[in-house]
Amino acid sequence: MAGGGELSADSTVAELLDRWLGDVRNSDRAQQTVDYYERAVEKLIKPGLGAVTLRESTTSQIDRFLRAVPSVSGQRDARVVLRQAFALAARYDCVPHNPVTDAYRPPASRSKPRALTVADVHELRRRIKAWQDEQRLGPRRAYDLVEVVDVMLGTGARIGEVLALRWQDLTDLDAERVAVTIAGTVVTSKGRGCYRQDHPKTEAGWRTVILPQFAIDALRRQRDRGIPSAEGLVFPTRTGSARWPANVRTAWRKARGDEYAWVKPHNFRKTVGTMVERELGVGAASVQLGHSGTAVTERHYVERAVDAPDTRHVLDKLA
Repeated sequence: MAGGGELSADSTVAELLDRWLGDVRNSDRAQQTVDYYERAVEKLIKPGLGAVTLRESTTSQIDRFLRAVPSVSGQRDARVVLRQAFALAARYDCVPHNPVTDAYRPPASRSKPRALTVADVHELRRRIKAWQDEQRLGPRRAYDLVEVVDVMLGTGARIGEVLALRWQDLTDLDAERVAVTIAGTVVTSKGRGCYRQDHPKTEAGWRTVILPQFAIDALRRQRDRGIPSAEGLVFPTRTGSARWPANVRTAWRKARGDEYAWVKPHNFRKTVGTMVERELGVGAASVQLGHSGTAVTERHYVERAVDAPDTRHVLDKLA
């Protein structure tokens, strides 16, 4: 078979992946998406499938490989990458058809959104403060973790979006009505480390949110700390640079306690989505969270109880 560029039926899967990744890097994909693909290629696919030629890459071969990946999430990641890479191979006539299309499809995640209660939020604030106050010597650990959490709860923003906030993104903190524009996110990559990206994760994520009073109070406390930052970041490191989200997550795991092991920073976002949806509807929740439509909001961000039908006329017979 004639291949496109250097690719042919005798090329290996590793060579196909390298060619596909080159196209991805030259596209308009977000850097975090490129990093996600690169991790899947290097850690999951190349070790198990890289030496196989495209000629040998049958549906059954791909199927066996995917089933052998240890975790379901890894199976999903590997399949996403392989499906796109082999679509490129099919366009170049290196394979007669995409062998991934009919290969094993890992089960979709069935985890349901879980939101915090008001009592949970109060208790978690107390735990963060207690964890911070335990330290007596040395630089204060995660000294502004309460403020980071309060801004997440007051906006519904992702952790990277909160860490990317600049003072210029806020209106006057001493005004009666304060708003913040979500205009970026913090990302990490092998080449650049941790840095502020000048746009959110998605186009719909660029939004302006009116802040509740507790979030304004948190931002005022942070302002009063006067932490210098060349970029004007609200939550920089002590040296003023962009903060690694992984470090905030690590501090959070230490502060929350075993009883709240299920709570991750993303649960704050789900809590906001759930509360806004119950009071103002799913449309308002979708806009608050920066989604392009309501489907993702309903499926992944709003905790729902199952509504039973009105059976009073049936059950009254038991009186």
